[in-house]
Formats: sequence, structure tokens, C-alpha cells
Amino acid sequence: MRCQRIFSIILCGAVLCAKAVFAQDIRFTAEVDQTKIALGSSAQLTLTVEGAQDIQPPAISPVDGLDIRYLGPATRVSIVNGQYSTSKSFMYSILPLKVGRFTIPSLTIDITGKTYPSEPVIIEVVDAPGAVAGQIPQGQSAGEGAQEEEATVSLQDRVFLALKVPKDKVYLNEPLPVKILLFISSVQVADVRFPELSQAGIDVAKIPQPQQYDQVINGVRYHIAEFDTTVYPTRVGELTLGPAKLECNLVVRTSSAPGRSPLGGGVFNDDFFNSFFDRYEKRPLTLQSKTTTLTVLPLPEEGKPAGFTGAVGQFHFEATASPSEVNVGDPITIKMNLAGKGNIKAATPPAYIRVEQFKVYDPQIKEEDGSKKLEQVLIPESDQLTQIPGVQFSYFDPSLGRYQTISKGPFPITVHKSPAGGQTLKVVAGESLPGQALRPEVLGQDIVFIKGSPGDFYPIGQRFYTSPLFFVVILILFGLWLFLFVMYQRTHKIETDIVYARRLRAPREARRGLNEARHLLGVKNTQKFYDIVFKTWQGYLGNKLHLSPGEVTRETVQAKLAGRLDERRLAEIRKVFEESDAVRYAPSEINTEMMRESYSRLERLIDELERLIK
Repeated sequence: MRCQRIFSIILCGAVLCAKAVFAQDIRFTAEVDQTKIALGSSAQLTLTVEGAQDIQPPAISPVDGLDIRYLGPATRVSIVNGQYSTSKSFMYSILPLKVGRFTIPSLTIDITGKTYPSEPVIIEVVDAPGAVAGQIPQGQSAGEGAQEEEATVSLQDRVFLALKVPKDKVYLNEPLPVKILLFISSVQVADVRFPELSQAGIDVAKIPQPQQYDQVINGVRYHIAEFDTTVYPTRVGELTLGPAKLECNLVVRTSSAPGRSPLGGGVFNDDFFNSFFDRYEKRPLTLQSKTTTLTVLPLPEEGKPAGFTGAVGQFHFEATASPSEVNVGDPITIKMNLAGKGNIKAATPPAYIRVEQFKVYDPQIKEEDGSKKLEQVLIPESDQLTQIPGVQFSYFDPSLGRYQTISKGPFPITVHKSPAGGQTLKVVAGESLPGQALRPEVLGQDIVFIKGSPGDFYPIGQRFYTSPLFFVVILILFGLWLFLFVMYQRTHKIETDIVYARRLRAPREARRGLNEARHLLGVKNTQKFYDIVFKTWQGYLGNKLHLSPGEVTRETVQAKLAGRLDERRLAEIRKVFEESDAVRYAPSEINTEMMRESYSRLERLIDELERLIK
């Protein structure tokens, strides 16, 4: 009886000691790595909850002048003098949009029915990059979520898009040169895409590569990328041109040690190194120009030629006929070339439709290099013909305000009688001999060109493509092409599909980590062994599930894999996280057998995930 009483006292004391060891007050704090930043740089906001783990990121209300984006969580576990403590941090990236003083208001988080507030965070944004020395004391009072002083410079003054047109009144289909200008000053941009300018009632020509140059405007030096194009209004009335849109990435500088590391500090977290090493991140940025209004005038009716087809601009027109000496029934080719400044798509060369005593075939028109080329076949049906009628091309010149007509021809020709007895067979489309059914004429198939040379001779039955060697060469070339095509597709997918590239990289990097862990297991270096096990596990899951390093937590991974794995494997995954967190801070309690078990579990899980998750 006395022993039972002593045992109860000892057990109660152990429970009280355990509560003392693991008890931890809950605290909620907010801090930034720098409180004074320049346009073109970014700061990191860290919200830390000490004494709790299973919590969600707090909601942050929008702050005018700041672009705040969530980066991911980080978990920290520590055991100091037997005192166990945990904390969970949520990192946010802050990009300033204009100069001024801003306050991120007090945030709250609810844990087990109790609300915990944080202190407000004040950030000052300056224009000059050299003015970032010095800090604002945290907790200094300011209006909640409001800007303390009027901003005079914004990010839009440092990188913006402009749309320039030479005039606001144009004729229908008149070519209007347009400039889309990208201005950049005191910031860095990357991955600049071509601007987009699509409007109803306006045709936009293809935008070529831009011109790049520097220019000083009002004492500020800008790097300018100039995109030149041409637009053609296709509808009469008031039209809105723009806005032009351009997408790029803003390269912002962040501190080399953004926030606290979840695994503790290190030599590279020292302020000495922070002053020399910076890192950069890309933030997507969409620029948009202002709009402009165009007044589109109709083409005048006065003086409009009968053959006008809608061409507006300044054009050059050429036409030739060859050969000039033929027999009856021989083809004559008419070639026309139309080029100039204007909407070439709306301009049409004047093709022949019907010509007396000529058989006329449909024209073939090709558009290339800003011009239109026409070829048309005419066949004389009489030896009395001496010329082919001329053609006219009419267009409206907006600089002169009147119509212009270019005439070519007539084209002189000499037609001889047919050598076949002087008789000419005249075939009229749509006619048939008595008692015969009407056969429709297929244009372009009644001309047979006779070769002047018979070409090379081969023995009957012997052709190079009947040789077995020919098929072997074809198979080799096809196999080589197929191999190169597959390699190109794979390389292109790796370069463009980040998710695919990370999944492909996951087992390769995990294998390197396992090899290093096996080596540390052999030398029985417990601390480094579990560091490598944790980094290998974190890197593999990050690549496999497309997560940032800060997002690879037990909660996030379980949420991603729920429903895809059975409970046994999910339990083993939880054990890897728990073991990595606890063991790295209490290495003295680990023996070689436990290290082997940890290694086998990690290797087995990676192999199973490779087979189960595609």
C-alpha cells in the first residue's frame, strides 16, 4: 500500500514536470526585415505564432500602395535545456507601388477561441535607392491602413507604357503608323513580351522587333523600347484605339536573409554578409497604356474610279505579258506586282475577267513581303489578235485627298496560225456535240506542257527506289528524325513546363541525397545525417508536389496527398517529419539502429511515391 502511494506521488510529479517542460505561452508577432525600402526593392513580412502549430495563414487586408503576396509557411522546433518550444511563421513579400509611409494594421489570429493581436508595422518607401539607410522604430503610431503623407512618386513613374499616334483623324483603311513605347527608369525588368493591341474595327499589322535607346526626359534618364506598327481602321465613325498591354517581370531586390530561418541562424545570416550579398526575385507586372480616340472619315464619292476596290495609301503597280509571240492556242502569262504603303490585304490587283477572243483562266494571287503578286493565263483563239487590253489599278491617296489611277498596257503580241494544218479547234465552255452529255470544264487542267528533254534513261525494272539499300537509308533517316524530334519535345517541355521539370528532377536529386546520407550513416555522424535526411525529404516533396521549400510542411503535404495514398503511407510520412524535427534537436538519444531505420523508411517512401504519384 505504501509502495502504491509512493508510486502515485512519483507519477504525479512526472506529469507536473512534463507540463512544465512542454508548456509554452502563445505569442503572435509581426515584423519586417527592413522598414525603409526604395521603389524597385521588396521587403519581407513575417508573421510568427509561438506555441501553436495547426494554424492557417492570417488574412491581411489590402493596403493602398503596397502589393502583399503570400510566400509560404515555415516551422521551427527547439529544445534548449530540456525546454521544448515550437513556432510557425508565415512569410509575405511586400512590393511598394509608390513613395510614402504605409501602415500594415494590427492583425489577429484565433487559437482555441482566444484572439491574439499583433503590433502594427510601419514601412516607409523612398524614391532614391541610396536613402534606404536607417530604420523606422517598430510600433510607432500611424493611421491604420492609411498613408501618412502624400506620395509624389510611384512605380508607374518608373516603368510604364505609352501609345503614340501622329494624328486623330484618318480615312477608312488609311495606314496609320503607331508607336508603343516602354519606358524604364531606376528599376529592372525581365522577360518582356511583345505588346498586344487588338481593337474591334481596327486591323493591326505584325509588330516587329523593337528599337532600344536611352533618352533624358525632364531630367530623368529612361531606357526606351520602341515598338513600331501600323493600324488600319476598317469602320467609319469614332473608334477607340488602345489600351496597349504588355506583360513583363519586375526584378526586385530582397535581403539575402529574408526573415528567420526555421532551423536557426548561421554565419551567412550575419549583417556583414547581408550587406554584400543580395538576392533578387521576379514579380509579374502588367503594363497598360492610355487610350486615344480616332475619327475615321469615309472615302469621298467625288472622283471615285469605276474600278476602285478599296485600296488606300500609296502604291506601285507593275504588269507584264510574256511571251509576246505565240501560236493560236499557246498560253500567255500575265504577271502583276502590287506594293506600297497601305493595307495590302484590302488591295487587289486588277485581274482579267473576260477578254474578247481570249480564253481566260482564273488568276493565282500570292501575298508575300508586303506585296501582292498575280499570275494569270490567257490563250489567244485567233491569229488576228495584235494586243492584250491594258489594265488599271486605282487607289485613294490620303496625303493628297484624291484618287489615283495607274494604267499598264495594252500589251502588244504577235499570234501565228497553229502549225497543225492551219485549223484551230475552238472549244466553247458549256457547249457539247449533238448526242453527247455536257461535261463541265475544269479550269487549269486543259494545258499540257511538253518536256523538251526526255531526261535520264534507266533499264526496265531498275529504279533506285527499288533497291533494299534505299529502304535502309530511309529507315535510318526516319529513326534519326524521330529521335531528334523526341529529344526536342522533351527538352522543350523541360524548359517550358516547370512542374514537369521539377518532377523529373525529384528522384535524381533524392538519389544524391540518399547517397550522402548513407555515407554519414557509415561514419555515424548523427547530426549531419538527419540534416541531410530532412533536406532530401524536403527537396524531394517540393519537386514532386511543386511546392516552395517553405511550403513543405506536414500539414501541406498531407493535404496534397490525402486520397492519393493509404493511411499507412500517410502515417509513415508524418513519422518522417516528426522524427526529423525532434531528432535534429536531441541527437544524443539516437543510436545506429534508429538511423538505419530512418534511412530505410526514407528510401522506401521515395520509391513508393515514384511508383504511385505520376
